[in-house]
Amino acid sequence: MGNKTEKRVLLEAKHLVKEFPIGGTKKEPLVVHAVSDVNLEIYEGETLALVGESGCGKSTLGRVLIRLLEPTSGEVQFEGEDIVGMSTAQFAERRKQMQIIFQDPYASLNPRMSVKEIIAEPLTTYGLKDKKELEKRIRELMKEVGIPEEFYNRYPHQFSGGQRQRIGIARAIALNPKLIICDEPVSALDVSIQSQVLNLLKDLQEDYKLTYLFISHDLSVVKFIADRVCVMFLGSLCEVGSTDELYEHPLHPYTKFLLNAIPKADPRLRSEEKELLTGEIPSPVNPPSGCRFHTRCPYAQEICGKVVPECKEVGERKVFCHFPL
Repeated sequence: MGNKTEKRVLLEAKHLVKEFPIGGTKKEPLVVHAVSDVNLEIYEGETLALVGESGCGKSTLGRVLIRLLEPTSGEVQFEGEDIVGMSTAQFAERRKQMQIIFQDPYASLNPRMSVKEIIAEPLTTYGLKDKKELEKRIRELMKEVGIPEEFYNRYPHQFSGGQRQRIGIARAIALNPKLIICDEPVSALDVSIQSQVLNLLKDLQEDYKLTYLFISHDLSVVKFIADRVCVMFLGSLCEVGSTDELYEHPLHPYTKFLLNAIPKADPRLRSEEKELLTGEIPSPVNPPSGCRFHTRCPYAQEICGKVVPECKEVGERKVFCHFPL
């Protein structure tokens, strides 16, 4: 990640909104405000982590960015083209350049398909019909992700969680995509297996020149893998910045609280007084006015409840707060 001139924007979200209707009346429909007016850039070749508590809209945002979900409004530009307005046919060509790895590798693999069929699916969908070539490519991919070749005909239930996730990763890289959304890809795995899968993702990123949006609530995992971090609370962005800067000196109160909640390895530091969050997370159906975090923020002042904070740039960092730390 050199200076600004070298960074090329691969994907950009502009004023992205996603709402889910959940009833109510015609006059007053009830909606979940999952993603609210998000502006975000993902640079080519980087790993951008998206963090926040569960229910803050991270997974929804990830899916909207690659059009697994259609946005309510706003645009998503992939390599400069707005993919939201594209017809299905136009988008098909773009679709293979964006893939997703899911949190639960068991639920996202078809139990009735063998490994070779699972990995072959994206390849045959996009026109690889030659049997010999297909088999060669499947074996290559298995090798790339560390699945032994003799498991070629096995089924998902015959694998461990870590191996299943490797199969999911093989399927995601099969078409040489440019962008992969990693949606909590290691949170369902044993801690001992997590680092193996994270290292695999790092190696593949080098080999395939991949760009990752890495969604996670685990800040120690994020510190290991991400170049930049984007912190989200209740559908809105709080802060975006390089991983080291953000961890050393958070500017948004919410970021500070998230970092405070990471368990300290050194027992002598554990007894330090920590400010932790109080209060319930507000409902995404009826989010607070102004800054969405103000009802839980110890630094909130009158303006915070009334006016949505604008983006402030501090060096290369962006923070959405009236009173950054």
